[in-house]
This record gives sequence, structure tokens and C-alpha cells, in this order.
Amino acid sequence: MPTADCRPAAAILSLMVVVALLAVAAHDPPLAAHLVGEGGLVEWLQIVLSIGAGALAVRQGRAARRAGRPATLEVAIVAAMAMLCIGEVDLDRMIFGTKVIATRFFVNPTYPLSARAVAVMVIVGVPAAVGIGLLIHVRHLWRAVSDGLRRPWGQAAASGMALFVVVELVEKPLNHLSWLPPSFAEETLELVSALGIFVGLVARQRASPLRSPASAPYAS
Repeated sequence: MPTADCRPAAAILSLMVVVALLAVAAHDPPLAAHLVGEGGLVEWLQIVLSIGAGALAVRQGRAARRAGRPATLEVAIVAAMAMLCIGEVDLDRMIFGTKVIATRFFVNPTYPLSARAVAVMVIVGVPAAVGIGLLIHVRHLWRAVSDGLRRPWGQAAASGMALFVVVELVEKPLNHLSWLPPSFAEETLELVSALGIFVGLVARQRASPLRSPASAPYAS
């Protein structure tokens, strides 16, 4: 079944989000600052969209396994969405009381050894295990990614992920734009990236649910 072109919908929704938030910033800067602040509406929308995308990837991965296909791409998507959510809610700060990666938590003797051991297992061990698993099946992952990038859903989702990576690379300059509230540009663009990923996976789910080996292509 051909995949519906979700790119116009993703572009229109993204433009609406940006225009709406810029309008709020122009007319009510304090409200805009509140919306993009820590624990604000924009951050929670990112989390909801990321959880939704992860749930769709889990469903699609199960369908792929039932159809006799590897679910390497879906595992990568779920891992990425989990990392996005963890980063947004500062899970390490909630559990350990500090930013684990940004500080010398692992080697700081003022923290209990048991807490540091748990941090190593959770913060380092789990991502490392997922990464090793993906490397072992890198050929399956490459084929799935290449196939997805030839389809509208894959292009929409990949554009969202690429935008997120770019935002992370230029996070500090974005957070210091004098004509916008603090974190406004970063949080707005991260919301747009999450929206692109979610729209792409919704389009994939609606177009081709991966029922059986004979009924759908590898990563439709």
C-alpha cells in the first residue's frame, strides 16, 4: 500500500506552532516565557509527542516481528524517544539530585558508592546495551533507514530528528537570543522536531501496518 504524503501536514502544523508561539511572545512576553519554561506547556507537549512516537514504534516493531522482519529501526526509535523524554524531565536530577552527565557524579566520593553504581547501570549501561545491539544489527538498521528515507513518512520523521540534533548542537546561542524569552527558540524548535517525528510515525502506521511478509514492504 503506498504511503500517504504526510510532509505537507507536518510542515503546516509546524508553521502553525511557530507562528502561534511567536505571536504570544510578541504580545505577552511573560506568558511566552512561562509556556517555554521548565515544566511548561511546550515542554510537556514535547514529552507527550515523544511518548506517542515511542508507543507507535513499539506497535510497529511488534508488527514487524510478527511479520518475520527485524525490528531494529523500531528499537532505535524507541530508544531515541526515551532519551528525549528523559532529557526533558531531567530524570537523573529527579533520581540522584544532580545532573549526572554534566557533573563529576560518577567519580565524586561525596555521593554514596551504591548511588553511583546505580547511575552507571542506568545512565551508561542501558544506552550502551542498546547501542551494542544496534551495532550488531547495523545492516538491518541501515536497510530500514535507507528504505524509510525514500518514503514521505521517513522523510518527515528524519527531518524532525535532524532538527533536534541541530538544536542540541546550537543550544547555547539559541538560549541567548535577546529578542526572545529565555529558552524560547530551543523549546519551540524541539517541539517542532517532536511533531515531525510523531506525524511521520502516525502516517506510517495508518498507511501500512506491517501485517505479513507478503502484504507489505520491509519498512512501509
